[in-house]
Amino acid sequence: MKTLVCFGDSITQGSIGDAYVRHIAMQLPHVNVINAGVDGDTTYNLFERLDTAVLCHNPAVVMVMVGLNDFGTAYGERLSRVYYRRVKKVPITIDIPAFETLYDGIIHRLLRAGITIVLCTPTTLGEIPDTAGQFILDGYVRVVKDLALRHDLTLIDVRAAFVQAMRSDPRAGPEYHLWRVPIDAWRVSRGTPYDQISLQRGFNLLVDGVHLNGNGASLVARTVLPTLQQLLPMES
Repeated sequence: MKTLVCFGDSITQGSIGDAYVRHIAMQLPHVNVINAGVDGDTTYNLFERLDTAVLCHNPAVVMVMVGLNDFGTAYGERLSRVYYRRVKKVPITIDIPAFETLYDGIIHRLLRAGITIVLCTPTTLGEIPDTAGQFILDGYVRVVKDLALRHDLTLIDVRAAFVQAMRSDPRAGPEYHLWRVPIDAWRVSRGTPYDQISLQRGFNLLVDGVHLNGNGASLVARTVLPTLQQLLPMES
């Protein structure tokens, strides 16, 4: 059985909201699907844990989706920036040039290991297109696309799928704030599902302005599955 590692941050981990990796695993029963997402991770954190989270599994394919937290170290609210520095131990502000350097380092290490790499563009910040934050995030998205082209890697434009969905149904839910995450977790522990929290806030794809609800996780899975099924076909 071949192994697929999904490598990323909380969007991949899926403990906040819904997990797209769960949807993928259900559609790829012949593949050992490993969820290597960690809440709050940036490209700096991914690079630091490549050996223990990815290379130790000897995967056939690694799918990488990261960038929202990198954005947060540079453009997030003060509480978020303190969180990345003190809790996640990220010693630098990961602006777009730093994001490119760190991401390129991850790619080089995976290539040296002979692993097939799939790059995914990050999702969204909120569900209103054409905001200042979305414009800045698109700079990080362009880096992912440029790296895929430079290294001749498979690219899945998850961001484009989300933009299309947002343009057809824009939702002006509340802005994301880090302090909402533990409050939402407490509500879930008391019996309120994440999808209900999302509905109460008026979102279609997100729970809190960043993390995916069931619709958002399903959209990621539908977007990436055709490529993964080609790379990891069921053996006869």
